[in-house]
Amino acid sequence: MNRKVTIGIAGGIGAGKSIVSRLLRCNGMRVYDCDYEAKKIMTYDLDVKESIITKFGKGIYNDRGELHRKKLADLIFKDKNKRRIINSIVHKAVLDDIKLKRLEQEGLFFIETAIPSSGGIDKICDAMWIVESPLEVRFLRVENRDKMSREDFFLRIESQEKELENIETPEIDIIQNDDQHPMLSKILKQIDKYSLHNTYTISC
Repeated sequence: MNRKVTIGIAGGIGAGKSIVSRLLRCNGMRVYDCDYEAKKIMTYDLDVKESIITKFGKGIYNDRGELHRKKLADLIFKDKNKRRIINSIVHKAVLDDIKLKRLEQEGLFFIETAIPSSGGIDKICDAMWIVESPLEVRFLRVENRDKMSREDFFLRIESQEKELENIETPEIDIIQNDDQHPMLSKILKQIDKYSLHNTYTISC
């Protein structure tokens, strides 16, 4: 199959987007991680870096030119205006990077993102997989991983709710990340819908 199919992988903090992405990568699938790539862009893209410094001050980067990520995260998740500012700077650069890398890819191309609608990712996807998981399970994952407080966790949840409500993608599918719904089977079923891997087997 020669046509390109772009699939977004979305879901709130702690839902398990990265688990889905890892399973896909283990089996040779191309997954563009928006968060990871955005961090690279904010560090190495000089135009983006200059814009961030102009809006947030030189103190947002350390002496080695590295972004103070926690400081920025605290600012944007508690101030909607600051969030809009950083989004306006970074989103276009990320979309441009996605479009460039997608040109090199045949068949399935996956995009992992926490902000599918405000980031404009939904509008360039043929389908969106939304990963869901019980709220308390999500908090425990984030608490163990990031040492995040319950208050900050729910602030993140609140900021992400509209992202999933406002998705504009032709097809939306839910992937349950819990013991009752094996993700491997769901991923296999979803991939088979595109008839790209009729004998596809996930190996990790």
